[in-house]
Amino acid sequence: MITKVISITNQKGGVGKTTITIQKAFYLTDMGKKVLVVDLDGQGNTSSRLGRITPGKEPVRFTGTKTSELFDSDLDQIEVTQCAYGMDLIHSLENDIDLYELEAESLEKAITFTKKLNSIKEKYDYILIDCPPSLGRKLVAALSISTHIVIPIQLSGFSTNGVRGLFDSIIQVKNTLNPTLEVTGIIINGMNNRSKTHKESLSKLEEIVPDLIFKNRIVNRAPIDSATDLGVPVWKIKSGAARVAAKEIKSVIKEILDRVQSK
Repeated sequence: MITKVISITNQKGGVGKTTITIQKAFYLTDMGKKVLVVDLDGQGNTSSRLGRITPGKEPVRFTGTKTSELFDSDLDQIEVTQCAYGMDLIHSLENDIDLYELEAESLEKAITFTKKLNSIKEKYDYILIDCPPSLGRKLVAALSISTHIVIPIQLSGFSTNGVRGLFDSIIQVKNTLNPTLEVTGIIINGMNNRSKTHKESLSKLEEIVPDLIFKNRIVNRAPIDSATDLGVPVWKIKSGAARVAAKEIKSVIKEILDRVQSK
């Protein structure tokens, strides 16, 4: 099996990138897949949830290479953090200044990131990259090594111009650094089927990229946020609401896998 490298990205924050990254990592690990998660977001939320010694409890334990070190050409060896749930992690610290400062560096740094990850890529079935909410060097680095891109959005206050800006970056990387890059699709997160605004925003989006909209959507449900905050799979939470949320998130993840395998 060729390693699938999936970037979860949107230039807007608060759209569910971390939630989808974490829950997908749990799902693939449960499937028996070898998974590496790379936290490229300087907020470090994915790392703080997956890096706990015991899922759902503090403290956090990071034993390996920081994500920012992947941009250093002098890095000799990558040491991953082995997470309690079973996946591997290349971590970012909370409000990691080293990651933030990379935006001022040359494009060569992004190419270094690609080379470093390529050196360990074949050890994994899937590499999931949680991207920062911005267009810049870190996003270019992620797209340069990715085989696929997943774009979560929320329809409240949604701007079609924002998607166009992200697609401009994707096209630029595809034309210059990574010609095999594929856009897997756009996931609607926090959907409210009774909201007129959501329906209108979705209609506009479907006019622009009809083939990219996922059929399965994630409704705004508290158990998903609770599970992600605890660093556990939502299907491990025992409640009626959690069972509904787990069914929705699993349907989205399965659709990601189906789309990834078909391209």
